[in-house]
Amino acid sequence: MKFTDVNPFNKKIQKRINKSILDTVKKKDFILGNNVNKFEKKFSNLSKSKYAVGCATGTDALILALKSLNLKPNHEVIIPGMSYISTGLSAALNNNKIVFADIDNDTGLISLNSVKNKISKNTKVVIPVNLYGQKVDIKKLRRIVGSNKYIIEDSAQAHFAFSCFDCKKSISNKCCKKEMNHNYADISCYSFYPSKNLGAYGDGGIITTNNRNLFNKIYFLRNLGTIKKNVHQYEGLNSRLDTLQATILLEKVKFTHLHNDYRRMVSSFYDKQLSTIKEVKLTLSKPGSSRHLYVIRIKKRNKLAKFLLKNKVPVQYHYPYSLNKAPALKNKIKKVKLLNSENWAKECLSLPLYPYMKLKDANKVVRLIRKFYS
Repeated sequence: MKFTDVNPFNKKIQKRINKSILDTVKKKDFILGNNVNKFEKKFSNLSKSKYAVGCATGTDALILALKSLNLKPNHEVIIPGMSYISTGLSAALNNNKIVFADIDNDTGLISLNSVKNKISKNTKVVIPVNLYGQKVDIKKLRRIVGSNKYIIEDSAQAHFAFSCFDCKKSISNKCCKKEMNHNYADISCYSFYPSKNLGAYGDGGIITTNNRNLFNKIYFLRNLGTIKKNVHQYEGLNSRLDTLQATILLEKVKFTHLHNDYRRMVSSFYDKQLSTIKEVKLTLSKPGSSRHLYVIRIKKRNKLAKFLLKNKVPVQYHYPYSLNKAPALKNKIKKVKLLNSENWAKECLSLPLYPYMKLKDANKVVRLIRKFYS
């Protein structure tokens, strides 16, 4: 059994991917080549966004998004206490003040009430994280922060997820695939790290927006502040999406919706089976989640993890500490207590989940957890 599968394709599809890579090499079309532009247009269409700009990594996507907003050092960026380090590093590397909001104890998503309490006169940006593939209610968040603050959606784990919040079918276990609330954000950022729902064969990222001015600036910023050789208008980054990675993503993106559905199917099986084990706390999830990770919470997490690993079930922690405890950020933040985030970090355990995972393997995971608690 695997924890994830970074390349869940049969020989026929793999052969097509390999051919597209070879064609790009033969053309020597390596830097901001034709397939980068093709993929940007394809992704913007699938994500229902007007514009998309490819970049080197998901972390860079967040950094570029912040750089495009002309923030000052005293401006505050609100981020959730539970996320990958990139969310915090993006603000730290942009020399902005980090303000932590706690998370909702049922979903792990940023607590909107906590955001409301953290807003100050210096607040300029809120970065909601679509943790484990589940969308934050951006429409409701927009009502809280108002129109004079920016929302940068961290969608590194939520490729083509649906929001469900205003969906009339949200009580169903099956997503109707209609509601996408990212339009209430100013910018959305994605990662193509190999293990993501849409992963490259290396690093990659993309930024989407409906704001033409922000698009134009990010377009410059990702290429050293220029679109014309030796004419550098901004202090940009060398953060271009590699043409070879764009070529691979152009082939793989055709299957992302299908793979998301498979993740939802396996996750629904886990939900049903694990809900009967009183020691296991499920992550409350809407049907439109892309289900990037399947995360449960338990007491004595390390003992269960050791038991599962001993029985050849790979597990991971997402994430082992809350961001207010991150060593890399200790000189950038004020000490703050984030009860839900800190407890979540102590109790979370990620179970195997990937497209085409056999239900008999998922059932083995459930059976072993039952055995552990019996």
